[in-house]
Amino acid sequence: MIVVEHRIRDIIATMPEIRINDNVSNNPFFHWGGKAELNRYLQAQAAGGTKPYPLIYLLPSNTIQSGRGRLATKTCEFIIATREPRKELFNDQRYIQSFDTILNPTTDKLIQGLKKSSISTVLNEYETFNFPNYAENDKNFTIDLWDAIKLTIEVEFNDNCLKTNAIIYT
Repeated sequence: MIVVEHRIRDIIATMPEIRINDNVSNNPFFHWGGKAELNRYLQAQAAGGTKPYPLIYLLPSNTIQSGRGRLATKTCEFIIATREPRKELFNDQRYIQSFDTILNPTTDKLIQGLKKSSISTVLNEYETFNFPNYAENDKNFTIDLWDAIKLTIEVEFNDNCLKTNAIIYT
């Protein structure tokens, strides 16, 4: 049986650093689960002094195993997020500071990794949805204030070895 979350973790580990601002770059952080797990993860990271951004968070969904356990297909719903505590920013400012600089490059690199890796194949077109000041019914979805992109993408994973040199990010 293929554990999709492990395959995704391995692909994300190959991604280059993302520029957060003029002085800071980070490798993307990856985690998965529901809302309660997300908030527990953010609290644990903060308690350890880590700011886990940019964050690539996989929401729960079904995985279809086939090919005698050699293939797994999943419609992956990712939330790609960065912390933006300034509520007063207008969307045009958020797009310049969060989306153009951090979120769009992170999303592009994730899609490249899923398309180019030896362990995954993107099956269909993908869909993105931008969430400036990520909230649900005017309440923050998480304990942090975010700008985020939701990426929905159907991916088939295999049990091949990951060839890290085969993924060239642009």
